[in-house]
Amino acid sequence: MFLKRPYILLLLALVFASAVSVALLVVRAFYSGQLLYGFLLWNLILAWLPFLFATVVIMFPVKHYVTIFFGLLWLLFFPNAPYIVTDLLHLRPRGDVPLWFDMILLFSFALTGLCLAYASLSLMQTAVTARWGGRMGWLFVLAVLALGGLGVYIGRFLRWNSWDVFSNPTSLLLDLHLTLTTPLLLARTAVVTLGLTAVFTFTYIVFTVLPQLSSGTTLYGE
Repeated sequence: MFLKRPYILLLLALVFASAVSVALLVVRAFYSGQLLYGFLLWNLILAWLPFLFATVVIMFPVKHYVTIFFGLLWLLFFPNAPYIVTDLLHLRPRGDVPLWFDMILLFSFALTGLCLAYASLSLMQTAVTARWGGRMGWLFVLAVLALGGLGVYIGRFLRWNSWDVFSNPTSLLLDLHLTLTTPLLLARTAVVTLGLTAVFTFTYIVFTVLPQLSSGTTLYGE
């Protein structure tokens, strides 16, 4: 199956954004003599995985076993893309590197991760809508963004990774059980998850509406 022009343009834009982020990281490393933010590169690689998995799903829409397998992989790794937004908490004065440069660096990675998340979600929404209709497509989006918010919380606060589902499932489940049965931990989980879900939802809506404006779609009546 050949990928269409809009997808190619999207892919090129995401590659360009990633290249800019990596270039900023390299410049900082040469200037400071240390790779202080090297973890951003790994986080960016993880953020690309959901987009690649979603691409496989749309390339093989009639092969149900491919759709199910890569769809589940996509859902499991999806939180890794918006997770980079939380790396903004690392922003603070560090050595001789100007704070404004680190701000641009972190924001570049965070925005690229968020774009990768929304691009992959848009692809999956298209696949769901084609099969079950527009209403189900948006219900799917809301469910995924809620799970994504929870996944980001688990990664940032509980320090678990997507692959721990396979490598260390028992400890992961025990930690989740403790979190969900301890009132204070449960309250923090709910507040962070709901906050992230709200932010992800309204920004994704903006992400999907903007192309309609640029294409000349009428958004108002006579």
